[in-house]
Amino acid sequence: MMTPRQHLLLLLPLAALLLPFLFWPAVFGLASSFTDYAPAERHLHVVGLQNYAATLENEDFRLAFRNVLVIVLVTVPAELGVGVAVAYSLRDRFRGRGLVRIILLVPWLLSPIAVGVMWHFLYGSVGMLSYLAAWLRLPAVPSPLALPGWALAAVIATEIWRKAPLASFLLLPGVLAVPSEQWEHAMLEGVPLGSRIRQVLLPPLRPLLFTVTLLLLGDTLGTFDSVLMMTGGGPGSETLTPALYSFQQAFKAYNWPIGVASAWLIVAAVLPLGLAYLALVRPGDA
Repeated sequence: MMTPRQHLLLLLPLAALLLPFLFWPAVFGLASSFTDYAPAERHLHVVGLQNYAATLENEDFRLAFRNVLVIVLVTVPAELGVGVAVAYSLRDRFRGRGLVRIILLVPWLLSPIAVGVMWHFLYGSVGMLSYLAAWLRLPAVPSPLALPGWALAAVIATEIWRKAPLASFLLLPGVLAVPSEQWEHAMLEGVPLGSRIRQVLLPPLRPLLFTVTLLLLGDTLGTFDSVLMMTGGGPGSETLTPALYSFQQAFKAYNWPIGVASAWLIVAAVLPLGLAYLALVRPGDA
């Protein structure tokens, strides 16, 4: 039986990593959001909630939150739907199923920066749309990333392509845990496919589905890297997200206080998701 002192000793390596590289930057960033601090400034003054008020009053920031809300409402249900469908199709054993599961993770394992660069060129004037138009002998197709009304749709499609495989990978163990006898019984009774999924699959899958949903929501609210590479937030502010707005304010406009305040507003939006998970998921389901 380990003593409390031994438990603390085991936690020391974790603390050595978290304190300087996670907690200290977070605490410093939160404290600086209430000041006019900037890396090049020698003096700072406490300004209270002024940075947060200025951020919330900024039209681009409000537009960024509207954009990410649209992305969340479209991508998360689509990713879950594709994830459940793919996991359902992989429930039966076949040769190479393990390899298929690994290949499915490739879009998510790729760096979001690499994904953004790749899809920027695929959507571009020498990408797949232009190639398809030329193959069909149609006029040249402009990149949707440069077209108002289409750029956000292109970003949404890319996000679904990147994260739906992750959803299927995470949901597959829950699908495999459903006894095969339940599937066979439902099939013998002639239950339609949609009803089989609702009656047999979803009830035991609900806790895992809830966890994956929160994971996708939190990740989507922080969407940044791939959008930066694909559109830079354009055209105009059509694909601007809160995380990208924070980056632009801090490192392009050199407005550090606003950049930090907007970043913590993103944290404030994500934090309730974690609290909801802790409040709603029973200990036996966690």
